[in-house]
Amino acid sequence: GGGGGFCRNDKNIYVNLVDHLRTIDKLPMVCFVFSRKRCDENAQLLRSIDLTTSVEKSHVTSFFGQCIARLKGTDKELPQVLTMRELCLRGFAVHHSGILPILKEVVELLFQKGYVKILFATETFAMGVNMPARTVVFDSLSKHDGTKQRLLLPGEYIQMAGRAGRRGLDSTGTVIVLCKGESVPDSAELQTVMKGKAEKLESRFRVTYSMLLNLLRAEQLKIEDMLQRSYTESISLRLGNERKEKLGEAIASLSILPRVECALCSTDDALSTLHSSLCSLISTRAALWPKWTSVSAIDRLFSMGRLLIVTSAVHGLQNSLVLLIKEMVNEKMKSLQVLIPCDEEQEYEKPREIKDECDRVWAEESSMMEGALKYGVEGVAPAMRGGSRRVFRIMELPQSSIVAVVSRSVKLDVTEIMNTKKMRELPRFRSNSLPDAVASVLRELDQLADEYAASGAPLTVPGRDNKVEEVSLYEETCHWLAVRDGLLEGGAYPARHCALLQEHMSILRETTRVQRLIARLEFQLSADNLSLSQEYRDKLKVLKTLGYVEAGNMVSFKGRVACEIHHQELLITELILENKLHSREPAEIAAMLSATTCQYKQGDGVKIEEGTVLAELKKDVDEVVLKIHSSAGRIGVQVNDGYEEVRYDLMDVVYNWANGMPFSEIMALTQAQEGLIVRCIQRLGEVCKDVRNAARIVGDPALQEKMEQVQSAIKRDIVFAASLYTTV
Repeated sequence: GGGGGFCRNDKNIYVNLVDHLRTIDKLPMVCFVFSRKRCDENAQLLRSIDLTTSVEKSHVTSFFGQCIARLKGTDKELPQVLTMRELCLRGFAVHHSGILPILKEVVELLFQKGYVKILFATETFAMGVNMPARTVVFDSLSKHDGTKQRLLLPGEYIQMAGRAGRRGLDSTGTVIVLCKGESVPDSAELQTVMKGKAEKLESRFRVTYSMLLNLLRAEQLKIEDMLQRSYTESISLRLGNERKEKLGEAIASLSILPRVECALCSTDDALSTLHSSLCSLISTRAALWPKWTSVSAIDRLFSMGRLLIVTSAVHGLQNSLVLLIKEMVNEKMKSLQVLIPCDEEQEYEKPREIKDECDRVWAEESSMMEGALKYGVEGVAPAMRGGSRRVFRIMELPQSSIVAVVSRSVKLDVTEIMNTKKMRELPRFRSNSLPDAVASVLRELDQLADEYAASGAPLTVPGRDNKVEEVSLYEETCHWLAVRDGLLEGGAYPARHCALLQEHMSILRETTRVQRLIARLEFQLSADNLSLSQEYRDKLKVLKTLGYVEAGNMVSFKGRVACEIHHQELLITELILENKLHSREPAEIAAMLSATTCQYKQGDGVKIEEGTVLAELKKDVDEVVLKIHSSAGRIGVQVNDGYEEVRYDLMDVVYNWANGMPFSEIMALTQAQEGLIVRCIQRLGEVCKDVRNAARIVGDPALQEKMEQVQSAIKRDIVFAASLYTTV
């Protein structure tokens, strides 16, 4: 695909293809090309070929003339009209969004009648229900989707390939994929495109400002009810009954769970206080490690050979002393490759699988808490030796697994260790003795674990031994240090002295688990869980900030005006109420509003001369856009949804069109294709209607009259020619 220039090889391919299909009676053919420019170029490559008989030429000439007769003056002599007439006479045609609407309809009707034998089209033509051909040709199996070049999706391929074969006329359809040069798709790509799984259906439902304002005005319908009915929330709705059932079971189980009855633990909620502090310590520490390692003084600690205390429920580690091999960066997240001594039967133990994220977070928190109660908040577990030979495991852990950093490193030969690991992966080498250097490291780690378990490890504490200067990070670190110090002293937590602390804590943990499950299910069943609810809240904030919605979510006068606008409602309402349109001439208003309907983007950017009326119009629009964005930016919300860009590329074109310039002269002002210009002006006609209705709400008859003048100025000739489907 893509937009290449004239290519002799392409011409040879298409000439031979057309000749072959004509010989075996496989015409008409639709060739899908994923570039408007390439569609036009391919049609011109074959200008030496004629596929129609004299009788067919007579019918085409008559039909084309009849359709074009409704155009006025020079519109009949537009280059695109003449080019398309010449193509159709030879049995060729082009169909894409850059073609004038009336010409697209002429092409469609001629194709249905069988006079167009070869059609170069973009994929939108595949949506036509009654547009079958004997053969479909793909110029390429890849296309640019606006962000990247990619293979066609199976659904896209099937939709286009489905045009091949005419019902009642052909027993089969023929699909051809062109291979140009060395770009031959491999079998895996073809299998993916032709037989791959269909794309999951996704909702494109969007919350718009106009929709919000209209829903707020209609008091009988809540916005949350409207959002719940969208396809976006269909999965949540399907899971609703299941979640309600689980919620009922969880509430019932909570009522029968045992309670802790202990003088030390129950007094003044001593156990709950200890539990809350431990939860706070663990969650804050897990969240802070990625931030701490952005501080160079702390990140330097994570050098090869550093001793760390870690806990991982997935890997079965609890306050274990490990040796850092290296710090790794995966998908912008840092992780740690570590070595830990183990018995031979544990060497190839698989990590525990926890698919649900909430369950994984709970398991890690529980493991951290058990380790803190068993070995101390930052204590070390003694080396867990069994009866078998000591070997080692190498694993990758997230930063959140770190309990503490030890102020000591151990020398190691990483190359020797990694070579030993590779050798031991082969069964025939597993009985071999470990190299002395590796065995020495393992012995030292085991000895240090036992030593630190008995007398405590020397630690490097972030924020205390290493400075943290960034203000917000410093405040978070101070909070964490306060909780940590309180837990290490233990005086504020009388439950620490309970002989049955671990047993009592497990009872409280089970109660907490069920309470969190209930809270999660209640949230999932509430309107706050709607995937669109954040978008709704953000847009509501913007409307309140700009004065479209008042206290109690009442729609203001400004909001009622915006309800009449259905496209770029904030920008156009502000232009109306700031009197940016009132003092302007009809052509100037048309040019200004065209910035909201233009879909054409000039390659080298639009150039508007300073000091001209168009420069003033652009400045007026830019001021309003900046005001809206600034107001929304102050509350941390983005206004645009990306697709509603303001573009000035056709402002000059629309200004001259509204001033009465013929379309043939308009085309000399721009490189935009005719169809894109027509689309911009037609959409502008809809916007003008909206602005006229808004002027009625405002009570401004002068603006109403002016908008009618704008409509009269732009609604003429080829741009608003009646559809052939309703008149032929």
